[in-house]
Amino acid sequence: MTRIAVAGAAGRMGQAIIRSFRSVPGVELVAATEMSVHKGLGKDVGVLAGTEKTGILLSDDLQAAITAADVLIDFTFHTAVPLNTKMALQCGRAMVIGTTGLDAVETDIVKKATEKLPIVWAPNMSIGVNLLFAIVKQAATALATGYKVEIDETHHIHKKDSPSGTALKLGEKVAEGLGLDFKSAMVHDADGALRKHPEGKIVIRSHREGEVVGDHTVSFGNDAERIEFTHRAWSRESLALGAIRAAQWVVSRKPGLYDMQDVLGL
Repeated sequence: MTRIAVAGAAGRMGQAIIRSFRSVPGVELVAATEMSVHKGLGKDVGVLAGTEKTGILLSDDLQAAITAADVLIDFTFHTAVPLNTKMALQCGRAMVIGTTGLDAVETDIVKKATEKLPIVWAPNMSIGVNLLFAIVKQAATALATGYKVEIDETHHIHKKDSPSGTALKLGEKVAEGLGLDFKSAMVHDADGALRKHPEGKIVIRSHREGEVVGDHTVSFGNDAERIEFTHRAWSRESLALGAIRAAQWVVSRKPGLYDMQDVLGL
């Protein structure tokens, strides 16, 4: 039995994870945390997530939560990740991080922790999206040159980071397949103002609409044809199930930085 604590348990993804526990054998929710100012503190996290009572009350005691668990799943905010990582390191617990938007300093803290902890860190925990990562890299390798690459990502209006972590990862995989340096090749067309595709660049367009969970399309096009690979998430449970699967997987791993490709053996 894998004992799991969830940080950010009252957020959209945290609630999806809480709802998903009952459908996954071999896991146990032992703790759930939020910020100290959250109005839901002291309430059953199952009720907060719109499902059955779990017997686990929402808490702001991160250390107690991590100590009670084998692994911490973190879906918080980028500024909270360093503290959560340091606490997991102090307690000697594995982590699964789904939080995106970390800056360089925050990223370095996570990477440094992987010298002593096993951490799965992925911008998208969906099994389908991670298959897409593998597919677009293979497609880029096969198509090689002569195709304009565009990535369109659409999310709900509440999403703060842009481009999405998933779109960036898709771009990285395409760049790997093409043998390009992604940072040099990426162009973010944030407002859709770009009229001409820059030669040799990977263009990412971001859209924020309603309550869209997450749509991603990678296209390769030229004057003769257009090839598209699309993933649409209908609910956050698709990501939640992947996060729980990653938590089960990571507890038996050696210290290191892993992603969902490792979890799925891709």
